[in-house]
Formats: sequence, C-alpha cells, structure tokens
Amino acid sequence: MKRKFVLVGLAALFSGLSEVAAQDVVARVAGLEENKEYMDLLRSDEKLRQQTDSLMAVVREVRGAMRTNIEAKDSLVQVRSDSMMLILSDAENAIFSMRSQKIKLIDKINSIEQKFVLEGLGNIGGAPSEKAFSSIFTNEYFVKSIEPDDMKMLLQLQGKEATAREYATKYVKNYNNIKTLYDKYLRATTEADAEALYAQMATSMDENFVLERQLAKLWSEIYDHKIYVYSYFLEKESREDILEITESMMMEARQQKLLSVDNCASESLADYCLQKPVALNYEIYVAKLLNQTSSIDSLSSASRAVRQIDYRLPLIDFERRSFVNYEAIEFHPRSPYNSSNPIPACAVYEYGTIYRILLGTYKAKQSVSIFKGAAPLCVEELEDGRFAYYAGGLHSSAEAEAAVEVMKKKGFRNPQVVEWCDGRKTNLSEQGEGEPISFRVIIKGTALDATVKEVISTMAAEAQLSKVADDEFWLGMFASRATAERVASAIEKCDDSLWVDIVDNRPEPVNVEDEDGE
Repeated sequence: MKRKFVLVGLAALFSGLSEVAAQDVVARVAGLEENKEYMDLLRSDEKLRQQTDSLMAVVREVRGAMRTNIEAKDSLVQVRSDSMMLILSDAENAIFSMRSQKIKLIDKINSIEQKFVLEGLGNIGGAPSEKAFSSIFTNEYFVKSIEPDDMKMLLQLQGKEATAREYATKYVKNYNNIKTLYDKYLRATTEADAEALYAQMATSMDENFVLERQLAKLWSEIYDHKIYVYSYFLEKESREDILEITESMMMEARQQKLLSVDNCASESLADYCLQKPVALNYEIYVAKLLNQTSSIDSLSSASRAVRQIDYRLPLIDFERRSFVNYEAIEFHPRSPYNSSNPIPACAVYEYGTIYRILLGTYKAKQSVSIFKGAAPLCVEELEDGRFAYYAGGLHSSAEAEAAVEVMKKKGFRNPQVVEWCDGRKTNLSEQGEGEPISFRVIIKGTALDATVKEVISTMAAEAQLSKVADDEFWLGMFASRATAERVASAIEKCDDSLWVDIVDNRPEPVNVEDEDGE
C-alpha cells in the first residue's frame, strides 16, 4: 500500500512535468531552422532537460528531508525513512530513464548536424587523397600547415586523452558509490554502522576531490591547445564557415553548462563532457577537408562514447551525522539510579562534541546517594583503575560553565568541565596541565605542483605549510591522526612521486622559510 501511494505521488509529478512547455529553441547550426525533425528533436531535448531538473530537485529535497527525519529520533523515524527511500528510488529510476532518452535524442541531433555540415564542406584542393593516412595527425598536408612546436605539443596532448577519460570515468564511478553509501548512511541506526559507512564515503570523496582537480588541469591544457591548433589551420585555409559553426558549438556547450550548474557535482566533469565532443567535431571537419573520411566514423564513435558519461549528477549535501545524545542536568528528590538501574558507562562518540561535568574521581565505585539526585550521570573507568563520575551532556562550553556554577551551589566542591570532541577527551578546567597530542604531515619531493597546493589549501586550510629543506615540506599541526591521514592520502594521489608520512609531537621547525623562500 505504501509503495502505491508513492507511485501515485510520482505519477502526479510526471503529469505536472508533462505540461511544462519547452522554451523556444534555436537551431545550433545555421541552415537547419527549416528542418522540422531537427527542431522537434531540440524541443524534445529541452523539455527532457526541464523534466530531469525537476526530478533532481525532488531528489535533493527528499535527501534533505531524510537528514531532518533522522534527527527527530522518535518512533516514526524508520517508517518515514522507508517511505522516503521509496520516493527516492522511483525518482532516481525515472532520472536514469530520462538520461537514456536524452542520449538517444542527442545522438540523433548530432547525426543530423554532422551530415548537414559535412555535405557542404568539400575538400582542400592541395590535400592528397586519403591513401595510407589513418588520421589527421599523420596527414602530411595538415602536419606541414602547423608550426612544428605546436604540432609536437598536439601529439603529446593527444597521447594524454586516455588519461583524461580515465579521470572522468573514475569520478562518475566514485560518485555512484558515494551516493549508494550515503543513502545507507542516512538510514544507519547506530554510530558504529554510520561511521563505518562514512569512512568508506570519505575515501571516495577524497579521491574525487583529487580527480576533479587532475581532470581540470589536464583537460584545460588539451582542449585549449587543440582548439588553438584547429582554429589556426582553418584560418589558414580561409574556412570562416567552419569556424563560425564550431564557435556556435562552443557557445552551446557553455550554455548547457550554465543550464546545468545546479545539477552538476563537478564543474571539471561538465567541462570535459561538453567540450570533448566540440573538439572531436573540429577533428571531424578537419578530417573531411583533408579527405580523411575513414577517420570520421571513429571520431563520431568517440563522441558518442563521451556522451555516455553522465555529468549531470544530482548534488549531494554531505553532512556528517552526530549521534551525540545531549541532556541537561536535573535534580530529583530521589536518584533515578539504583541496583536495578545502575549509573551507565560514559558514551564516547566518534564524531561530535559534548560537555560533561566531572563531579569527582574515586578509587572505588560510589553510592548514588552522594550525587544529590543529579541526573543524568555516567561513570568512566580510568586506566589507573579509578572511577570518574560525570553529570549531564551539554551542547556548549558556555552551558557547561553555567552548569558548574549550579553544581557548586548544590554543594559539589570542585565540579570541572570536560569536553569530548570526536572521541578525544580534554579537561577544560585543567587544560594547561599537559600538551595535547598533535600530528604533522611530512612531504618529500623537489616541488609541489598546483594541484597538490590546492588540495592542501582546501583540505588543510588551518595547517601551516613550511619548507624546511630543498626537498622537504612540513604541514601541520593536526589535532587528529585521521585528519592528517586523509590529507596525506590526497597528496599521494595527486602526485605519486612525493614521499608522504605522518609524525606526532614533532617540535616546530627552527628558522624555517615559507615555500616561496620569504
């Protein structure tokens, strides 16, 4: 019955979407305005985009509602969660179906455009017939038309195309894994289960963080140089007609990116998926001019393969869950704790911050009567065998300080504020008695490239990067080893030539210059 209601809700949504009229569309290639099939395909594509955007908004809204739902912590949490998961599943299945339809539409649109353009191109009179040439990169006429240094760079970048595609496909694979884990994460009922899922997500998120920057750097280099070389060649051949068509395609790619900005998890991925077909179209038109007709089919196939990569990925607002149970301190005429309901052990949360009031530390367990009816209470067995008793579970240090004053008025001699942050305990009332453990990332290598520096500035904004030798950098300090390990792992993924390690309690460097030697 529950699923029936869900499907009825989605049916109503689709009904509303079907009434959305696609905005007026403009032919992407001049001369095709009167082609009814072509213009109808463009309208269908625009309408499908609007429908997909609406469904993506539903997906984001449902995930947001799921996050709100899990914080409710009432008896209906699971029922609501199950219902929202059904809606989420149906909406994402519909998005996938629309994505498949869109790929088919775009293939038909591109086929019509390509056929129309190629039929009117002709060949370059001075270019030899196809014969043994298998690609434009080995075509003698083309090679001689390009400056040697530019041609050398073009060949080098062509060899890196497979790496750019690998970055893009890995990113999408990781994204899908993250999305699956995140939906499980939202439904996890224990902190242990949630943290295990979060650790898996963090690994993929960190890898995608690096992949996105690697793709941005590499693809920008490839695309800019290819467009420059092909435009230079077409200008030499006085083919302003083709330049006008390709410029229109670049503008269309930019427009598509702007329309998709709210539904793109990665700007770098969007650039690759939208710009790669433009670059391939340049190559197809140049191949036609050079009478390299055998290259056109393979280039067209490569363009279709890129369109299979989905850059329109619904944004996921990754918000780490906290299972911390906050409770204000209350006083009862009679303690709620007894032999049947003993004082529980202190819960230590892996993520989140909680403040408790330390009432005292004893060699043996104490009778509940000495705690004057305070609740909630918890007890911690220390490494030396003593027992520490705490009251409350407070949100902030300000609340804790106010609670200390209340406890003093109730007759407690030396109540103290103790903070647990991500499982790490600090007695704030005695904070100056010992130095906290901290961690530093050591990086060895002759230089840090722009991608590594961006990773460091984003993931470790509060940490200081120092150059201590020609081939050694120190990054720190970090309050937790887990954070240091995440940053170190990301740096290694950016540049595997770097040696990266983590050390704890390393003294601050003396007479250290910053990376620029200032």
